[in-house]
Amino acid sequence: MSAPKYRRRAALRLGAGALASVVLSGCLSAGGGVVSQDGKVTLRLATTQTRDAPENLGLWKMIERLEKDAPWITIDYVGGPETIAPNDAAENVQSGALDLASVSSAYYTQILPEAEVFDLTPNAPAVDRESGALDVINNWHEEVGLRVLGVTISEMAYMLHFGSRWTEIDISRPDLTGWLMRGGPTQQPMLEALGAEVVNMPVGEIYTAMERGTIDGFAAGNSGMYDLGIAEPIKASYMAPYLTIRYPLLVNLQTWHSLDDRTREALDKAMTELEVSLPDIYRPVVEDEYQRWAEDGKELLEPTAAETERFQSRARDIGWELLEERAPRSTEVRDFYEAR
Repeated sequence: MSAPKYRRRAALRLGAGALASVVLSGCLSAGGGVVSQDGKVTLRLATTQTRDAPENLGLWKMIERLEKDAPWITIDYVGGPETIAPNDAAENVQSGALDLASVSSAYYTQILPEAEVFDLTPNAPAVDRESGALDVINNWHEEVGLRVLGVTISEMAYMLHFGSRWTEIDISRPDLTGWLMRGGPTQQPMLEALGAEVVNMPVGEIYTAMERGTIDGFAAGNSGMYDLGIAEPIKASYMAPYLTIRYPLLVNLQTWHSLDDRTREALDKAMTELEVSLPDIYRPVVEDEYQRWAEDGKELLEPTAAETERFQSRARDIGWELLEERAPRSTEVRDFYEAR
């Protein structure tokens, strides 16, 4: 799916320069958004994935809804990671250099450690909105000058992918003692709990490391392996996605408060409707990836439903234990998650 038409600018200027780069005439709102005299609104958006990445499918669907239902709103897309480093995106929303950004929750825990709760939900985004979990999370974000409009991704999660040692895996209870696995900070605790030694390396180095046997496997998503160029050396994948991948759509809080009721209601409506449809958008993406793995001869190591639940619960419990040490109040949202 290609992204809808919207205003595109080649580069983002940070700080005061970002404010000067607005091309629509009008007055600048406190957070940086532009509201013209005839009530038209322009909001600057960045993404932490490339424009056509599958992680952005939901975002473009939302923008299409806005184009249809709220034509006075223009989303000015300034670019993806080629424009602004993913780890800096949330801070640029916070400062007002951006009005909106689709940001993996893993990219801004330096601003708000509690953002990690997005990884630990077992639910679809619409469920967490209805339960009140999103309200609790939003209260934390507002303390640091941000608002979570909603979540633009569903069905994607982290998985374990293996090289030639996959035949040693006990599917019912994986033990990676003596294995060297690549994983980032989000995946590291579970990998270590399974006994693995964890090495962090850029995604671009995974292919060569797997081919040479430098690493025995890696933790990554349950889709996008071909897009990332790291599918070929995978010999088998453990089919128990264990931590959720979420991309909250962050809004500068001053920008949000500067918008009129009609615009805020339109944004909320588009996001709420999107969240309901997210499983239908992303489930085929994940299913197509699995089918392609099978067609390429990769082994799909499938635990039973009970074994999968045990594995996933263990990963979440480890995550909650570590997060509670860094951000004790984060457990407030756990009751909402588990009351589904």
